[in-house]
Amino acid sequence: MQQQALNPETITRVIVRGANWVGDTAITIPALRELRLLLPHAHITLATRAGTAGLLTDAGFIDDLLISQDESWKSIRPEVQKWKRGNFDLAVLFPNSFQTALIPALARVPLRLGYATQGRRFLLTHPLEMPEWRNARHEVYYYLNITSALETMLPKGSGPANREPDFGLTVSDERSARAQAALHSLGVAEARPLVALCPGSINSRAKRWPRNDMPLSVIV
Repeated sequence: MQQQALNPETITRVIVRGANWVGDTAITIPALRELRLLLPHAHITLATRAGTAGLLTDAGFIDDLLISQDESWKSIRPEVQKWKRGNFDLAVLFPNSFQTALIPALARVPLRLGYATQGRRFLLTHPLEMPEWRNARHEVYYYLNITSALETMLPKGSGPANREPDFGLTVSDERSARAQAALHSLGVAEARPLVALCPGSINSRAKRWPRNDMPLSVIV
């Protein structure tokens, strides 16, 4: 379906509803970077959970963070109020949930872009169809597809960008120093290689390393 063209000059404040988990947030980085390239002069706010905010604290393609402490239905009213105060022109929604689309709609964000999933099409001004290749390509392209769709709605939009996903992140000297101090307090020597493993998962057994089926050896 052909989407209504957008005027980038009227899009000065953008809010992105980020992914809910650290791993999912990491694979949205290329899409966030593409969004900055598409709207270089807009003020971009990322709405995310406190547990994922640290990953993008120093990201140059994000101007501000809006932290959500509560994801329950009772949090909708305070979240709507926060979004209203932001006076946003465009909401870009990465998650698929109904609640994710309900909040910007109630906050009266004029433009709302996201996938038309879980019965939320009527809450979006620019609903996107689920891509046919969803289960055949890496999840990073699922999020990049949203910014690619936005690109086609802008003047001279060329469609999906033919660029390799860029996951690069910068870390400030101050945060790097704090990390080094924390590692040093745990007895980690700077001269030796460091391997970090995260074998667990809160919400899915599919994301956990098997305890017995896959022996894991680390050689340093």
